Amino acid sequence: MTDRPSPATPTSAVQSLILDNGLRVYLREDHRAPLVSVQLWYHVGSSYEPQGHTGLSHALEHLLFEGSSKLAPGEYSTLMTRLGGNPNAFTFSDATVFPLTLPANRVEIALEAMADVMASATLSDMPFARELAVVMAERRENVDNNPLAVALEHHHLLTYGDSGYGTPVIGHKLDLEHMTLAAAQTWYRTWYHPNNATLAVAGDLTLTQLETLVTRHFAEIPAHRLPTRQVPTGLTNPAKRQQTLRLPGLYTGTALGFNVPSQCTARSASQGYALRLLPEILANGHASRLQRLLVLDESLLQGMRAAYEPWQRGDSMLAFYAFCSPHITPEAAAERLMLEIEAFRQAAPTKQDLERAKARLLARQLFERDDINKQAHAIGKQAACGLDPVALDDEQQAIEAVTAEQVAQVAYEYLSEPRAAMTFMYARESAHA
Repeated sequence: MTDRPSPATPTSAVQSLILDNGLRVYLREDHRAPLVSVQLWYHVGSSYEPQGHTGLSHALEHLLFEGSSKLAPGEYSTLMTRLGGNPNAFTFSDATVFPLTLPANRVEIALEAMADVMASATLSDMPFARELAVVMAERRENVDNNPLAVALEHHHLLTYGDSGYGTPVIGHKLDLEHMTLAAAQTWYRTWYHPNNATLAVAGDLTLTQLETLVTRHFAEIPAHRLPTRQVPTGLTNPAKRQQTLRLPGLYTGTALGFNVPSQCTARSASQGYALRLLPEILANGHASRLQRLLVLDESLLQGMRAAYEPWQRGDSMLAFYAFCSPHITPEAAAERLMLEIEAFRQAAPTKQDLERAKARLLARQLFERDDINKQAHAIGKQAACGLDPVALDDEQQAIEAVTAEQVAQVAYEYLSEPRAAMTFMYARESAHA
């Protein structure tokens, strides 16, 4: 590469360009090492899949790079590995992603391969049969033979209902058994086009260099008309939901999910940032409210954590996962959790708790800035759910600006009993069962 800035150049702001065919390209320059993370994000995932055809996006993740006009099956991975890259792929509810980190002077070869697959993936019989068998084996190993994974799959269905986010990314077992090559080919022709994709790049590259390469290899791929996209929405009239699961080997505990907005569907950006602080204030880390009370002080729970996914194009879930001590049932644990959450709803967080939560969230972001893979990942995830990745540069200031009153408001509005879905988990051999 020519005109390479000094390795001491700090990580820059997110820059962007859009090709005439609709491909969106984002770059965060980082010249500290001669490496580049290139990630091709297709804006399609399990939340897009119709009933009876779940698992198509994940199947395409496995199949897409198994042959194109320039590459034979298996050749992409072999070639990129020889060039010093680490080819990978993964699927989310809203995106299918092909990330690759490699030396900066090999970026053009990767872009050429990605463009060729976008334009001419072969999706032939033998790779389809082989990769579908791999997917079904993954489901058996990671879900069907993992009682906690089975329970969480049921919990997502209970919480999200038919919004699309209850669809397991890997697909339902029955749908995988009936998946056809024709269905996979139709899915590819429907969604895998430049106007439904984002190229997220971070590393030792300038925007001028990137624009030249992307234009050379992607500009001639035509845009296609895309289907109307239905945004998954939350429950119109939420009501408390609960279920009991008894599975051999399952941890005794409670999964508690609240239907909440995502960063995309929140009424304002500040509301979304306030929601992102709730897991840190309430459940993550030894100093969090519920950890202090229920794990450390009273030992009602052996452990717990909370999770919230802000980057969804539709409404999201704030989830609490609590694992019981022997002397408490999942139902009693859920009741106590709801009591403590209700008490939190009635009062703003303390200054100390709010500052601790902000520090945890900002520390993670700071560490991620040291990894070009995570930089590109943040850009792609922001774009795939419909947000502008350029706004990532303002996140630190936005998080620091969240007030205790704003956190109290989102807690009061969204952590209510009608928005709660509870899954009581028992080991089948448990004395409580």
